[in-house]
Amino acid sequence: MIRSIVLMIALFSLIFCKSVTGQNKENTPNILLITLDDMNWDSAGIYGNNIPEITPNIDKLGNKGLIFEKGYVQAPNCSPSRSVIQTGLYPHQSGMRGFFYVQPKQETLPEILIKNGFHTGVINKVSDSSLSPDFGTYWNTSLGFKGVEKRSAIAYSKLIAKFFNNVKRSNKPFYCVVNIADPHKPFFNDMASRKKGFDTFKPSRIYATDEVEIPAFLPKNPRIKQEMVNYYNSVKRGDDCVGAILKSLDESIYSKNTIVILLSDHGMPLPYAKSTVYENGLRVPFIIRLPKGFKSGTRNTKDLVSAIDIAPTILDILNISIPSHFEGTSFNPKSANKSSKYVFGQFDENAGGIPRPSRAVINKKYGYVFNAWATGKYEFKSASGSHTSYKAMKKLAETDVEVKKRFDYWKYREVEELYDYEIDPNALKNLIYDPKYQDVVKELRTALKNHLKTTNDYILKAFEKKGNTRFLNNWMKNQIKEANLRNKTIKWKRHKNNSGSTKNNTKIYKVK
Repeated sequence: MIRSIVLMIALFSLIFCKSVTGQNKENTPNILLITLDDMNWDSAGIYGNNIPEITPNIDKLGNKGLIFEKGYVQAPNCSPSRSVIQTGLYPHQSGMRGFFYVQPKQETLPEILIKNGFHTGVINKVSDSSLSPDFGTYWNTSLGFKGVEKRSAIAYSKLIAKFFNNVKRSNKPFYCVVNIADPHKPFFNDMASRKKGFDTFKPSRIYATDEVEIPAFLPKNPRIKQEMVNYYNSVKRGDDCVGAILKSLDESIYSKNTIVILLSDHGMPLPYAKSTVYENGLRVPFIIRLPKGFKSGTRNTKDLVSAIDIAPTILDILNISIPSHFEGTSFNPKSANKSSKYVFGQFDENAGGIPRPSRAVINKKYGYVFNAWATGKYEFKSASGSHTSYKAMKKLAETDVEVKKRFDYWKYREVEELYDYEIDPNALKNLIYDPKYQDVVKELRTALKNHLKTTNDYILKAFEKKGNTRFLNNWMKNQIKEANLRNKTIKWKRHKNNSGSTKNNTKIYKVK
């Protein structure tokens, strides 16, 4: 499989991948990167979802491209996850641990591409795609939507056409990031969605309750079932937006010379998915389509790839030097046979600025998790607490012993966790104390510790004292104190956080 992939893209590399500087601009490939917001990896039909016609446009892209079965992101929440793509760094390295602006220490991917003759652009979620509030540093073109149009497929088509016009005038190759709003909350048919007017834009097909199943990590319940119906209708609308974007591309002058990369920023916004470093938080659909004329429909089931690999891969394809500070591994043919053995993930704090630091290391079978906060003193806080499934679980826990056990585990976890994702993809059984898995635990602990040291992760001290509850509680107390100070002073990407309004915050966070 790897050999065929290498040969396939090697041909592409020979044709297109000369130095951008000084070459014929017509031969320089463009890069279109599409993200969906809060979409689970297995929500797409091409990844095994059996709901009829749920993602035909994503599936078509995959059938014409390269599908990575084992694709991941580094962070299970929005801004930290997206920062990895643009910086080639882990969130604790770039400083994008939360939803505040950061003073960059190194050049980002869009800055490098601008220096090498590219026109860069971002459509929707401009702030979440940027480290600092100086958007012009990263993007020659930045476009947003009016009102509720970010849920409209037609609106995406119009904005990508506007971007193409800007590119045409620039006479440069382009790098464009298009961030689709679906299936982020509120879902289609949620009360909040109806009130805000998002439901003005309907998915091309609306699914009924009997066409949808509740994932195994949530209990069976009619309210949860309805939320899943709304989620999948939002997935469908997100796929409609993918179709509109690709149609605009394929009808443009750039259709034959544009590489398309598609992924989600993390898992679905429900307990045990988004904001967790489990498989359903970090694993995403991950597809790359090369220009026409190359072998299509290839599925890579062997290699681990992740968002940290995107920046080096793009530069590698373009034959631009990869900065030494980039952490990822290119999956371009020149390095495609050097598959990463591990993927590392992290959660630092939620959009409100409440810290609950976790780290994970995942290999091709297992996932190990370290929760620095999970001493029993701190309850996990995330946006899911205001959504239907969380509320339904909380209510069921009052009378159902099994649901209560599951609900309490969501809130408090354990300091260490181990899961066999081959047989338990939904992280239902923690194997950390099972004698049969201690060799696995030892291997993954070592891998994570080495990663924390190599990347200078601030959580390392807590990891080294993971058996000392008193130390962890004091460490967390200090993390909360620092977070509260950031909440009150650092310029935020949202209008409020856990400390209140952020409109008067002026400082920019600097990595220590």
